[in-house]
Amino acid sequence: MRSNGRIRLAALVPYPVDTTPSQRFRIEQWKPLAELEGISVDYFPFATQELFDELHEDTSKLSKAIGIGSRFFSRIGDVLKARSYDVVFVHRALSIVGPAMLERALVSIGPPVIFDFDDAIFIEHTAEANRAWGWLKFPRKTDTICRLSSHVMVGNNFLRDYALRFNPNVTVVPTSVDTERYQFRPDKFSRNGHKPLIVGWTGSSTSQTYLEAFAPVLREVISREGIEFRIHSDRRPQLPDLDFVWREWSPETEVDEISKFDIGIMPMPDTDWARGKCAMKALLYMSVGVPAVCSAVGANMDVIENGRNGLLASTAEDWSRQIHQLLDDANLRKRIAIEGRKTVEDNYSMQRSAGLFLKIVRDTVKEVH
Repeated sequence: MRSNGRIRLAALVPYPVDTTPSQRFRIEQWKPLAELEGISVDYFPFATQELFDELHEDTSKLSKAIGIGSRFFSRIGDVLKARSYDVVFVHRALSIVGPAMLERALVSIGPPVIFDFDDAIFIEHTAEANRAWGWLKFPRKTDTICRLSSHVMVGNNFLRDYALRFNPNVTVVPTSVDTERYQFRPDKFSRNGHKPLIVGWTGSSTSQTYLEAFAPVLREVISREGIEFRIHSDRRPQLPDLDFVWREWSPETEVDEISKFDIGIMPMPDTDWARGKCAMKALLYMSVGVPAVCSAVGANMDVIENGRNGLLASTAEDWSRQIHQLLDDANLRKRIAIEGRKTVEDNYSMQRSAGLFLKIVRDTVKEVH
């Protein structure tokens, strides 16, 4: 710790700033509050913007391999720079491929490490464009990184139970919402009889496969007159035979676009990967006063009390009934929206999660001084 009492934190993250939800709603969102509390945060992304864009396109595998290999060796320099910091924050892993070699080197020469993840990254799961390379992520290295770290931060209880197998110092820090930016707009409920009613989904292209599997239910719902299905994402999805309006994601328009939904949906399969997901889509809907209908899977069941602050669905029949119920009852939409916003303010606000994060940072630094 510096003589002026400030703590210097090196955040070694996978991707460029303001490009992925995982980073944006965790470390990036907490940085301003950390700075106010005497903790300076410097980012060290693994991927450049150019490599990040290439990874999400179906481009040459050789070109991707060269780009990743180049950045892997550059990452060694980041590890060496981290030695001058009081604490290191590792989000997901130091490298998007390979075993935990860099993490071992970091722990052997550097300050204490706080390891953070909000997905079931210990399970092989890769975007379609990179499916053949999934094994190169070495997902089981997550076990090792948990063991090596001074403290492990996770996004939900499912991930906590996994991390506790390797490290006793585990804290659930929910992925959070900036409730000052994501505002509830009660005036939307005064638009009596406005058409169309918008059923919406927001997310990254990597999770659009869930929508593809959900298409039959959506077709039935949006076949009703006066219903529009809207998708807000970074890439236009391929959903044949499904009518939808696509809005391209950007940080500048995100809040406004989500606020236009009348109902927000979060369909997921009941798999270990899905159980490891944080309920971020639901929380975003709830924060801006959009009633959420979500699969009864994983963290969704921790966030939503069915019928009070959101609706849960397990079968196609559940989904159809819950969505139609909201479409037909404006008062129900408003009541659930109000309770949803309250849930976010009480338990999932940026301020609350940042406070948990800052305590972990201080306690971790204190233990080595």
